[in-house]
Amino acid sequence: MNRTLLALSLSALPTFVGCFDPGSPYHDDILPTKEKLEINLPVDDAAKSADSGTEFAQYYATTRTVTEGVNGIITTILGTVGYVTTLTPSWTDDSKTEAMWGPWSDSGLDPVETGLWVRQEDDASYTWALFYIPQGGSVETDAVAVVAGVVDAGSTRDDATGQFAVDFTTAHSMDPAVTLTGEWAVQYAYDPDGVGAVVAANDYGYVAGPLYDAAYSYNEDYEGSGEMDLAWLADLDGRGVDELATMRSRWQADGQGRGDVQVAGGSLGGTVVSASECWGSSFSRVYYTDDAGLQPEEGVETDCAYTPAEYATEGSFAIAE
Repeated sequence: MNRTLLALSLSALPTFVGCFDPGSPYHDDILPTKEKLEINLPVDDAAKSADSGTEFAQYYATTRTVTEGVNGIITTILGTVGYVTTLTPSWTDDSKTEAMWGPWSDSGLDPVETGLWVRQEDDASYTWALFYIPQGGSVETDAVAVVAGVVDAGSTRDDATGQFAVDFTTAHSMDPAVTLTGEWAVQYAYDPDGVGAVVAANDYGYVAGPLYDAAYSYNEDYEGSGEMDLAWLADLDGRGVDELATMRSRWQADGQGRGDVQVAGGSLGGTVVSASECWGSSFSRVYYTDDAGLQPEEGVETDCAYTPAEYATEGSFAIAE
């Protein structure tokens, strides 16, 4: 996992405003889209209602909360990129290998202007960035990348690999409406069958809340089945030292699934605590067990959609070649 933000300089962006070439590569066919990268964890109408009265399996609820949180960031960033690239660029270079959209602002109260920049590199990869400029500043001297990415050479609309990084800390420092802080580094791969991605988060969380170091990965086929791995450091028992918690969730297109959790390190020393929970297509628990007596055992493992237990490992947080 690489937590280092991609270093992209925007200081050399020129001010020349050119005409859009319809044959230019700057459109939504090459940059990653939210539709390709979102996780579509199965839910039903009852699951969408907080007051439905349904007693959801604990690990299903955690899986859904995490995937929806990741989807929210993906939708905000890539939804913006997808919309902007349907518009005419405000500038392109003479060779049509570099383009910029914006910068623009929502209102006079917006402390920053936002722009999108894309460049086709000599090796046929693409470099892109969402950038902020303080109100009254200029692209040439004041642009700061808050999201920076690379689309690998050979990528197409339906078969692509790449990476991007998000600097929430800088975004918040320039615009208080951004309430998150920390950094994300994302690596992704998708093809016509499905999508996989890995996210490394460093000091990430709400500005006013606790911050976490975490790693997250998911793989999902577009038919609806998928798997998620999560690892994070936190002081789970309040004894002043961080434990390492991991969770691996798997689900089928009809909603059935299983989550397997392990906690180690910190005040546990060399002890590893393991727990497993399965849920059915109604998202209610059908099986639970743990090896520390944390909760009573429930159900039988033969009712699980997946057996046996599978736990997240270091290898879980890497894109398969």
